Amino acid sequence: MLLVIAAVAAVSLLAFRPAPGYDPWTWLLWGREVAGGGLSTVDGPAFKPLPVAVCALLAPLGGAAPWLWVLLVRAAAVAACWLAFRLGRRLADGSVAAGVLAAAAVALCGGFATQAAAGGEAPLLLAFALAGAEAWRAGRLRTALLCGAACALLRVEAWPFLAVAAVVAWRLHPQVRAVVPLLALLVPLAWFVPEWIGSGDPLRSGARALQPAVGDRPAGALASLAAAAGLVLWPLWLGLLNRAAWPLAAAGAAWIALVAAMAQAGFSGEPRYLLPGAALLSIAGAAGLIRGWDGFTPYTVVNSSHPPNPLPYRRVLTLAAALLLTAAATPRAADLPALHRAQAHQHALARDLAQAIDATGGTRAILACGTPYVGPQRGPLMAYHLRVPKHAVEPDDPPRPPGTVFRASLTATSAAAPRAPAGFETAARAGTWQVLARCPPY
Repeated sequence: MLLVIAAVAAVSLLAFRPAPGYDPWTWLLWGREVAGGGLSTVDGPAFKPLPVAVCALLAPLGGAAPWLWVLLVRAAAVAACWLAFRLGRRLADGSVAAGVLAAAAVALCGGFATQAAAGGEAPLLLAFALAGAEAWRAGRLRTALLCGAACALLRVEAWPFLAVAAVVAWRLHPQVRAVVPLLALLVPLAWFVPEWIGSGDPLRSGARALQPAVGDRPAGALASLAAAAGLVLWPLWLGLLNRAAWPLAAAGAAWIALVAAMAQAGFSGEPRYLLPGAALLSIAGAAGLIRGWDGFTPYTVVNSSHPPNPLPYRRVLTLAAALLLTAAATPRAADLPALHRAQAHQHALARDLAQAIDATGGTRAILACGTPYVGPQRGPLMAYHLRVPKHAVEPDDPPRPPGTVFRASLTATSAAAPRAPAGFETAARAGTWQVLARCPPY
């Protein structure tokens, strides 16, 4: 099965170009710094230990590292769908239809495809969570706790869930007691020590996560909950009425409630943080929707010795559920061409930026000229290609001499940024990029 997952992920690179997003470019930058014996996290998003560690392992591969990271995340996305299939089928008493529906529900859960395409952490987190649940059910508790630790190294919201699992494992299964204190020590250290080394402030990630927030207090929690509701395909909510779906749905709802509470406290409650919980609700709803027809009999049994066969009715109702879900999923499937175009544009930005840097004289010449300026949301991309810490690149302030300005459109339809400043002259052009410079002496 691992070969099939890897093959599907590899084929996805043909449909959606491998272009990391904002956070993944930062992880790749930090991973390369770690591999080189240094780390600067003064500027950038919140630090995430597991992605940075993996990117450090990929760093020696040079220019292949960004695309391999995206391939790894897409493989995790495919694995998450496969594990959702297994879980949905099991919850619906072996129904293959429920498994297929659960896998499709995860794939079409709001933002999942975007996260997978751009190398975000959500597919990894969901894959580890579902693998951990399956390992726990099979009695492989050490594996389950390690999967939980991987989740906790991706998102701090996973900490309470890992803590509960560790306490249960400690009380009921003495053979894992050596693992629990080790995880309790290593997980916090992996979050705080690199930040302390890289920025001098072990809590910098927490402060960084306060911006942006989903909504102003006291509306943060409500906005977060509303966003979570929109991530799940609406017919799946009907499946949550089935009690067989409640345990898994409770886990998903608990994740969403935690993110909403953090949003109320001022932390970011963006939809991508809600995605793991929404995916669990989607799997539960898919299983409940199919299993919900099992006891349905639209008639009264008159002769108990020859009860009528309810199978045709179940088929009709299952078909009706499939039609409802198809109608709900169609708009999201229609967004895939736009995702294809967006990934192609981001891939071109990264490819052309390397050429623009070379055409301008390389990193040494650019830094000698002054500050490198680049548009918003492109700081990590620029820093990675220049091989400098992110704080050495200015993505937000208006350009001023001395320095070099790299202008490009963030999306295929947006205007080029930053603005072309007076007194700067065109130094190079490469694909999507225009380079302007004003170097000393004037």
